[in-house]
Amino acid sequence: MQPRTLARISATACVLVFSTAALAQQIHSSDHYAPHVSTLAANAGQKVALHVHRKIASHQLVSGRRETDRVVLFVHGATTPGTAAFSLDHKDYDWMAFLARAGFDVWAMDMSGYGSSPRPMMDDPCNVDPKQQELLLKRPLTAPCAPHYALKFKTIRDDWAEIDSVIDHVRSVTGAPKVSIVGWSAGGPRVGGYVSLHPDKINRVVLYAPGAPQPGFKPAERPEAGFPVTLQTRTRFEKDRWDPDVRCSGQVEPGVRDALWTQIMQWDPIGASWGPEEGVTRAPTTMNGWSTEQANSLKMPVMVVVGEFDVPDQRRAAYDAVGNAEKVFVKVACASHFMLWEKQHNVLHNASLEWLRDGKFAGASQGAFEVDEQGKSKKAD
Repeated sequence: MQPRTLARISATACVLVFSTAALAQQIHSSDHYAPHVSTLAANAGQKVALHVHRKIASHQLVSGRRETDRVVLFVHGATTPGTAAFSLDHKDYDWMAFLARAGFDVWAMDMSGYGSSPRPMMDDPCNVDPKQQELLLKRPLTAPCAPHYALKFKTIRDDWAEIDSVIDHVRSVTGAPKVSIVGWSAGGPRVGGYVSLHPDKINRVVLYAPGAPQPGFKPAERPEAGFPVTLQTRTRFEKDRWDPDVRCSGQVEPGVRDALWTQIMQWDPIGASWGPEEGVTRAPTTMNGWSTEQANSLKMPVMVVVGEFDVPDQRRAAYDAVGNAEKVFVKVACASHFMLWEKQHNVLHNASLEWLRDGKFAGASQGAFEVDEQGKSKKAD
């Protein structure tokens, strides 16, 4: 059954997923649909269901013993949906399963426009930016066409509203009064801004390669003129975005990219049927951002993690702006913006585990650190 088909099922679909023999422990995986009243311009006021993937150690479900302070939600970035990003089914790259084996109840959401969450106006190829429609000639277009919806898909306010509905769903299912949260890339402003609005619902925060907060940033009330859909080919993703920051021997393991692209396409059958034979990723156009004032209002423990080839000085702006003394900044050697799919993914896994479990990195609750290619950490300031 394709992931988009799952979205039409009202009841939660549950399947048992077995880890590899090397990992041994069984993980229970399920797909949930959090109720939400849409704030998007395209379907404002409609009752929709936001897809949320869950992983938890099977023995926790059988025993009924769960620690309510070990519930965590992952929020994805601009192009890759939650399950494909954080639960890559390849060797030991599954970040969600790693935390689940360590005793966490782990969730990853799809914002509207991604994965199995609603994609209003996005299935019409005419709503793709005309500059990108040439990618779709022959599949599915025979000629360029004028848009039928001429607005960007959403604003950051819509993202914050959706995160809140998912957080409330997760809290209801798990009984956790607070949830820890992880945001990657564009998920940084999504998470940072959300947490500033709802600090009472959040335990600890991990910002992985976050977009920097801007002084005085004011989120737009409505989307501006434009197009709701943006496309990315596999060639552009790998050759133009990823390869320039692959600078260490063995940084990207053979086979990872094939597994990743396959999984991304599984979560978007329509994108898989558009453009070149291998398909394209479809993502909504967004108006993203958060303010330094919002970052300064964060009073819970915050970790910021970044790869050394991912403009670390710019990413550090989020760490510098956080207004809580319990914060750490971790720069990881031989890693890019896509560290979660590179050899240093184990550093990311272990750093997030220590922080989410203990509020510490390398035994410390504050300060800046550097991690070398062998995974050894040292204080940087």
